[in-house]
Amino acid sequence: MMPAMPKREIFERIIQNITSKFPDVYAALFISPEGFTINSWGLTPERCEEVSALLGALIGKTKEVIGQMFKEGALQFIQVQTSLGGIRIAPQEEFILVTLTHT
Repeated sequence: MMPAMPKREIFERIIQNITSKFPDVYAALFISPEGFTINSWGLTPERCEEVSALLGALIGKTKEVIGQMFKEGALQFIQVQTSLGGIRIAPQEEFILVTLTHT
């Protein structure tokens, strides 16, 4: 049995909460553990698919590294910062929350 995915209303409440606290956030996604977009805000559907697939690969590799380095550790948060913006990733068991930020 598949776990229940967050409803659109819950996603929207989370986005409102995040954007009120972090005004640099310009997009957000809920991604399945397999790398598919569940819900999104701020990106076109095509861009969501691309970002979801790329981040699914990044999260998988990061979990592999964490598993090798910290045998008992579980991945809780990833933050990537570039000169153009950042990515914040909060993986949960049923979904992954991703926010994209401006610098």
